[in-house]
Amino acid sequence: MLKPASEQTGPVAPRAGKPLARFDRSIDVHVSSIRQKLGLLPDGRCCIQTVVRRGYQFLKG
Repeated sequence: MLKPASEQTGPVAPRAGKPLARFDRSIDVHVSSIRQKLGLLPDGRCCIQTVVRRGYQFLKG
């Protein structure tokens, strides 16, 4: 999921993989870990933005 998102900034990367159950949070936990490792952009924003009910968006710095 991170590779396609990081290759194209702007478009929303869907939450790929297994079908998600209503309370399945494992992908969100992994993205949270990646966010912590990557840190913040120079303007203070996180480089991965959650798009509700769609997926994630990788932002340019």
